[in-house]
Parts: sequence; C-alpha cells; structure tokens
Amino acid sequence: MTKEQDKLVTANMGYVVTLARQYKSDILSTDDLVSEGAIGLMKAAEKYDAAKGKPFVTFAAPYIRRAIEKAIGRLSTDIDTRSTDESLPVGSRNNFTLLNVLEDKNALQADATVEEATLTDDLLKCLNVLNEREQRVINLYYGNGYERQTMAEIAEAMDLKRERVRQIRDQALRKLRKEAKREK
Repeated sequence: MTKEQDKLVTANMGYVVTLARQYKSDILSTDDLVSEGAIGLMKAAEKYDAAKGKPFVTFAAPYIRRAIEKAIGRLSTDIDTRSTDESLPVGSRNNFTLLNVLEDKNALQADATVEEATLTDDLLKCLNVLNEREQRVINLYYGNGYERQTMAEIAEAMDLKRERVRQIRDQALRKLRKEAKREK
C-alpha cells in the first residue's frame, strides 16, 4: 500500500466506524464489523483514482458496505436455514435471533448524507454564476430547496413556455459545467 493510500485509509477510519454502527449484529461485535469495513476501505484505496473527480468517501462506501455485509453473510451461511425470529442456538432462551444481524434500516445512511451535503455545497457555490431566472429554474427542476417540478409546471409558474424553460435549464447547465471545470 502506498503512502497516499495509507493516508486515505487512516483519514477515513471514522467513516468506517459510522457505517459499521449501522449494522446490528449480536454475533459480530462492532469492532469485528469495523475490521471488516477497514478491509473494504483498503480495497477501495487501492482502486481509487482521484483524477476521476469522485470524492474518496463516495467511492469507498460500497466497498466498505460490501465487506461488512459479506462477513455477516458468511456467518449466516454457517447457520442452518431457520426462521429469522427463532432463538439461536435452537431451544435457548436468549434474545438472539437472525434478525439481530440484519442492517438497521432506521440508521442514517452516512455515505448518502455525506455525498448529499458535499453536492449541495458544491451546487450552492456554482449557482452564483447563474442569473436569478436560471437559478430558479435549476432549483425547481432539481428540487434544490423546493419540491421537484417538471418543466411544464415550472413554465406555468413562471408564465413561460415549456420549451423556453428547457432552453434556460440547458443554458444554466452549460454555465454550471463551465464553472465546475474552472473550480478543478
């Protein structure tokens, strides 16, 4: 592993911990889940190409999740097929069931939250290059701070034709792409 890859892994271990905590397992401890996630993080660091412009944390998240889920899956295949709410070991009076190993759907998805926050910050910086009308069309069309609307709905709200809204959107997107290239 190169020094750069080692820095990426070290800098993002907290993120691995955050993702590991989203998985609930009475068989694997949080430390075990973090260890599995770290393996995924190292694989991601080896394959990451910063030149492609994707944030490392966004790139690494699927590798981390896959490693954690694979560890849980390996454990699950070691157990005979049973009802998910049946106590394990069979006949015991403990509260452990296969449901304890499943992902906690109520936990915030840290990778999605981080990616959305990053994209929102980048979008807000770039929106300053647009005039007021272009900003309104982009914000309404993509649902940035508003409920997402179709071009027909935006056209009606702005008293324009749908085709004119499309033209404004396309012009705004060209300006945003140009600004994004300049920011790199």
